[in-house]
Amino acid sequence: MESRDTLYLNPNRDNTEATIEAARKRALELELKHVVVASSTGSTGVKVAKAFKGSGIKVIVVTLFATSTTQPNPRRMVKIRELGAEVLTSTHALMGVPESLAKIKQGYVTPNTMIREVLRRFSQGTNVVADIVMMATDSGVIPEGVEVMAIAGMGNNADTAWILRASGSFNFFDKINGLEFRELVALPRTKKFW
Repeated sequence: MESRDTLYLNPNRDNTEATIEAARKRALELELKHVVVASSTGSTGVKVAKAFKGSGIKVIVVTLFATSTTQPNPRRMVKIRELGAEVLTSTHALMGVPESLAKIKQGYVTPNTMIREVLRRFSQGTNVVADIVMMATDSGVIPEGVEVMAIAGMGNNADTAWILRASGSFNFFDKINGLEFRELVALPRTKKFW
C-alpha cells in the first residue's frame, strides 16, 4: 500500500501555482509521459508549459470548443507552442448534440448533463479533467489506456489535478478500457457550483 498526500485548496484564492507544482512533482515521481490541461484563455496553458518544459513530459493544452464565446489569446497560443506544448481545440466529450436539445427544451436532462453534475460534486475541475482527457484521446493526441496527469479548475483558477487512465469518449463506461480516476493530487476543499 502506498500513501500519498492530497493538496486541499482554499477556493477563494488563486491556486494555480500550487496545483501545477503538486501535479509536476507527482507526474515526475510516476514518470508519466503526458499532462493534459484545460485553458480557455491560454493563461494556465502557458504556466503549465513552462513548468513542464524540459521534463520529457508532453503537455497538451485543451481549449474550449471552437464556437465558444471565450476564445484563447492568440499570443498565448504561440507562446504555448514555443514552449513545446501542443494546443488542442475539439468537440467537448461531455457536450454536443443532446445538450443543444436541452437548451431549447426546458427541463430536458441528458445523460451527459447527469455525468457532469455528478463529477462537479467533487469539483468543477473534476468534470473538466474527464472531458479534456477524453478530448485528447478521441483526437489521437494521447493513447487510450495510459496514465495521464490532468489539470483543470474553474475560471482562471486551476485547483484540481487528477491522475487518470485515458479513455476515449466511446469507452467512457467500458469495464476494461473506461476512464478511470486513479489518484487525486489537488482539489478545492469546498466547492462553487454554477
